Parts: sequence; structure tokens; C-alpha cells
Amino acid sequence: MSSVERKRFILLTFLLGILFLIISYLVSKDIFRNLDYSSMRWLQDSVSRRLDMPMSFFTLFGSTEVVLIIIFIIFLTIFLSKKQFFLGIFLFFTIYCIELAGKILIFHPDPPSMFNRYALDFHMPSSFIVHTNFSYPSGHMARASFLTFMLFFFIMKLKGNLVKKAILAAIIFIYVAGMFISRIYLGEHWFSDVVGGLIIGMTIASLALSFW
Repeated sequence: MSSVERKRFILLTFLLGILFLIISYLVSKDIFRNLDYSSMRWLQDSVSRRLDMPMSFFTLFGSTEVVLIIIFIIFLTIFLSKKQFFLGIFLFFTIYCIELAGKILIFHPDPPSMFNRYALDFHMPSSFIVHTNFSYPSGHMARASFLTFMLFFFIMKLKGNLVKKAILAAIIFIYVAGMFISRIYLGEHWFSDVVGGLIIGMTIASLALSFW
């Protein structure tokens, strides 16, 4: 990576970090209450309950176990193909520190259980490791955002035709969009939680790529 590209990623990290702090402050002041409630009600009223099961799979796709496997594959692929240790990718673990701090320090209660639509009888083990009474930010969204940001960067670096890149980029977009919508639709997170998670993932991924 050229020094110019690296500076751009560092600048992007700074701007996204500031945006996250602003949104976190607004969440702490309960600014998003009406938007959070109305967006969840609208989404659940607009989408058929037949999608409960498909949407629920996004909970598994954004779990620590699944995302860590994919990140390890990315790290291993880079090492084997380029003989390069991309240590920046391990900044992924700072997401958990930020998530835990937010869920402890920012008063933002979980959505009531009456909104829950998770339809699977299975939960990943990581779901039971840490539990708080607050929901900001969404860890699933942060992990998915980090992963998609990284994958999009590497896809753009691939040598190949534009059609192949466009298809891969579309798959990534569907994944991150599905994660965003499913968190709210399943009643697992408020809109503000998901936005916060999205920005965290992008921030950490941008910082990680500055070490590329």
C-alpha cells in the first residue's frame, strides 16, 4: 500500500471514530428512542413472519465463531499467497472491548422480549459468554461490518474481470444489509444499536487496513 492510501485509511478511521463518539453520545441522551421504536414496529409489521427462520440464520452468520473462522481463512490465504503476516487483521478483537464498554456504560435497554422473533433452537456458545442489560452497540453488526469492509478491499485488489468482482461485491452487500435488517426485524437490537455496530466495524477495519 502506498503512503497516500495509508493516510487515507488513517483519516477515514479518525472520521469514523468521531462519528461513532457522536452517535454514542446521542444514544446516551436517548435521542433515538422514537426512531428506534418506530423503525422496529414498522419493519416487523411490513415483513412476513415467514422470514423469521431465514432472518434468524444471520444471527449465526454474525457470531464470533463464524466470523473468526472467516478471518482466519483470510489471514492464512494472505500468508500463503503473499508470504505476508497481516497482523492488522487482529485489531478485530478490539471490537469486543468497545462493544462491552458501550453495553456497560451507555444506558440503552434491550428491546422488550415481545419483539423477539428468533426462530432457531440453536445458539452459538459465544452467545452465553457475556450478557448485559444494555444493547448498544450491536456486536453482530460490528463483526459483519468489519468482515465485509475487509473483504471488499481485497476483492477490489483481485486481478480479474469486473463481472466477477461485481458479483462478489453484491454477495458482500447482501450479507451486511441482511445483518443490518435482521438485527432489527428479529427484535434483537434497536436501529441505533445497529448503526453504532456498523460504524465500529468500519472504523476498526479501516485502521487494520492502514497496516496493509
